[in-house]
Order: sequence, then C-alpha cells, then structure tokens
Amino acid sequence: MSAQFDVEGDNARFLLVFRRVITTLSVFICIYLTVSTYAILKNNPGYLHDWRGAVCILLTIIIFLFYSIPIIINLKLVWPVPLPLAVCIWGTMYLAALLLSLINKNFLWDFDIVFSVSFAVFAGWRVIPAVSGAVITMFAFQGLLTWPLNGDALLSIAGQALTFFSITGFVMLFQRLTQERFERNDLLKQLAQSHGALEEAHRQLEQSVAHEQELAVLRERTRLAREMHDTIGHALVLISVKLEAAQRLRERDPERCNQELESTKQIARETMTALRASIADLRSPALEHEQTSQALARTARELSQRTGFHVTSTIQTDIDLLPAPIKETLWKVSQEAFTNIEKHAHASHVQLCISRQDEKLLLHIHDDGIGLPRALYQRREDGSLLYSSPNGHYGLRGMIERVEATGGHLTLHSDEEQGTTIDIELPLACP
Repeated sequence: MSAQFDVEGDNARFLLVFRRVITTLSVFICIYLTVSTYAILKNNPGYLHDWRGAVCILLTIIIFLFYSIPIIINLKLVWPVPLPLAVCIWGTMYLAALLLSLINKNFLWDFDIVFSVSFAVFAGWRVIPAVSGAVITMFAFQGLLTWPLNGDALLSIAGQALTFFSITGFVMLFQRLTQERFERNDLLKQLAQSHGALEEAHRQLEQSVAHEQELAVLRERTRLAREMHDTIGHALVLISVKLEAAQRLRERDPERCNQELESTKQIARETMTALRASIADLRSPALEHEQTSQALARTARELSQRTGFHVTSTIQTDIDLLPAPIKETLWKVSQEAFTNIEKHAHASHVQLCISRQDEKLLLHIHDDGIGLPRALYQRREDGSLLYSSPNGHYGLRGMIERVEATGGHLTLHSDEEQGTTIDIELPLACP
C-alpha cells in the first residue's frame, strides 16, 4: 500500500506544478490579447466606427475562449484531446487569427497563440502539421514567401524556423517524458495493487493450508479413536468381564479361575500388540525405510507366515513414483484390509493386486472367506455393496473415508461362497 501512496503523491505534486504553470500561462495570454487588441484599436480609432472594431473584439474573445477549452481539458487529465475536437479548436483559432491579420497585420502575433495551442490539443507527429501551418502563415504575412527569395528573407525564415521548430522539438520531448512518467506511475500503481492481491492470496493460501492441516489432524484423530474403540476398548471391556469372572471363581473353581486369568493375560498381550501397531501405523515407518511396493510385498508375506493363508501379491514397481498422499493411502488401506481379513474372514487364500490404468491407480484385494454379515450391507444394482458399519466398528468406514479424501472410489463385493473383494480407484494426482 505504501508504494501506491507514493505514486499518487508523486502524481499529485506533478499536477500541482502543471496547474500552476498552465494557470500562469492563461493569465499571461489573457493580458496579451487584451493589451494588444486595445493598442491596435487605439492606434486605429477608425475601427471603432465601423464593423472592424466589433469584429476584432469578437475574434479576440473567440481566440481566448477556444484557447481555454484545451487548457480546461488538460487540467482534467484528458490528453491528448480527441482528434475531431482538436481539429475544431485549432482550426477555429487559426481562422480567427487569420481574419484578424487580414484586418490588421499587427494581429499577426496572435499566431503565436495558435502555435502554442497546437501542443495542447495534438500529440506526437500530429503537432508537426499544426505548427507548420501556423509558421508558414506567419511567414506569408511577413512577406517572406515572395519569389524569388532574397538573402534577407532566407535568413529570416531560417532563424524563425529554427526557433519555432526547436521549441516544437522540446515540447514534444516534454510531452513524451510526461506521458512516460504517468505510464510508469500507472504501472507502479498496478504493481502495488497486484502485490497487495498477491499478499492477500498468499494469506488465504496459508489459511487454507492451516485449515487442511487441522482437518488432516482431526481425520487422523478420528481414525485413531475408531481403532482404539474397536480394538483396545473392546479388549478392556473383555478383560474387565474376565477378571470379574475369575474373582467369582477363585474360591469355587480355582482351576477355572486360573484359566480365566491366563486368558485375560493373553488378551492383554494382544491388546498391547494392537496398540503398538496403531502407534506404528500413525508414523508409517515402513514407508520411511523402504519403497512402497517392497513394504506391501513384505506385509503380504508376513500375513501368510503369521496366519498360514496362501497370499499372492502382484504389485507394479512404478507405484514408488506416486505422490506421497497416494502411497500413504495405499499402505494404510492395505494394512486395514489385511487386519480385517486376519480377524474376521476365516479365509485360506488372499490376493493383492496393484496396477496402473490410464490416469488411475487400481488396488484389488480379494479373500475367499465367509464374507460380510448380510445384516451390514445392501446390494446395489451393479452388484456392489452399500456397507453400514456396526456400532463400535470403524475399520471399513475409515478405509472408505481415507480413499474418498484423496479423490478415489472404493467398491465392495461380498458373498458367503466367494468371500470379499475390495476394489479401489485412486487418482494418480491427489486433489
């Protein structure tokens, strides 16, 4: 904003000086016209007794009035004057000065005003014809254009032409410098406005990034809460129930009490393992130390070794070049799917396939287990399922939300005889 104020202040100072100069020049022209007309009429008293006196006064007033029009226009910063209006102003003043000079040659110097007004109404090369017309007319009234030209006439023409056209060149240079000054200041003003708009856009972008980060934190907290509730929460309830049962059996059936305690200890150990896995999943350490394709293949092998399932994996190696959010989604969705299969599917064969098709990444996970409970889904017309997670179970719902957060789509198929199939489409560039 400071740059914009400096530009406006610079323009204001320049315009103040410009208005003072124009006002002073206008006062001088008014005095000149008044004094010169008065002197000519006084020296020619006969003019006051016929039409010439009235015509001289009228034409002098016309010259001053038309001289004032471009001055007023310039003060309002409308420059150059529109060409039709410029021609009308200059032509009227030229005709008035010409008629005055025909009445009395002493009015010839009014062409100096026509000469000066040329710079107020014309810009660039258009000044040259206007100035030339005024200067040639002055030479004609001075009798310098009679043929053949003598030496004195040539010297007078050369001297006056040098003066007039030197002034013309200087004024044209001043016009150009003034125009460039305002163009530069306009560019500086636009630059300041663009800079302000850029700062505002940057501020909004920072706010958007901060908002997205907050949303990401909230989504991760929600996912973690779901996993805690689904695993640790249920385990703690089960531990509490088993401890109460062991307490009741302690005196009546010590052997059964010991069995319940051992079972409770096993549940506690499994809960600790699940808790460590949840914490590790938050950091995704596997993706920090190895490629995504290698991490997923290793996870598939570990699932096979841990459960005895026959696990096959087909993974394109170029997925390692994907954006980090896409790789993170692949990893966490696959981990969640493997966890659900291990806990609930009662499968013997598991298939993992990751491939690229056009601008999409395809993830296919299939098991030949018992399928999803029928009470938890509705079958669509295309055979896919509309799944509704039971209260307290958030695994599949979390997968769907994670996939949709990256602009992807999850399709679910399940049948008691064919198991469960998860098909996921992810864009190669996350939104």
